[in-house]
Amino acid sequence: MIDAKNEAEKFLDEFRSFSNKELKNEIDVFNLIEAIYKKDNFQLLEDVAFTSKYCIGLFRILGQSSTEVSEEYKKDITENFTETIVKIKELFSNIISEFNEFDRESFKSRYFEMNQSALSNLMSLINDFSEIKLFLNSKKRQAF
Repeated sequence: MIDAKNEAEKFLDEFRSFSNKELKNEIDVFNLIEAIYKKDNFQLLEDVAFTSKYCIGLFRILGQSSTEVSEEYKKDITENFTETIVKIKELFSNIISEFNEFDRESFKSRYFEMNQSALSNLMSLINDFSEIKLFLNSKKRQAF
């Protein structure tokens, strides 16, 4: 049987060595990765990291929208961004099903509420997983 806590610590240690970046939500990232190991579903981490990286890309495009871009393009990007946020919330909901009720409700309150603070927190968490995507890509390249 896998020691999820130990595996999550090892994963984050390797990430820190790779990136030299601080995760803004390290405790929550740790808890999510530990839950992924408990589920024995590493693909879930891959999915969260990929979707997070994609979401950050869309967010940057939205932030850079110039007047030269058509309204239709802006609308498409906005819809895509919204769909991606919904997908990430679904992925996180799947992961936090491993949490106890108190921790699960606390997570939902911090990241899923419909207010500016929660959206800011969610984007920060998504950014952390976007950084993890770069690390996962590096590990895949090393495997070849």
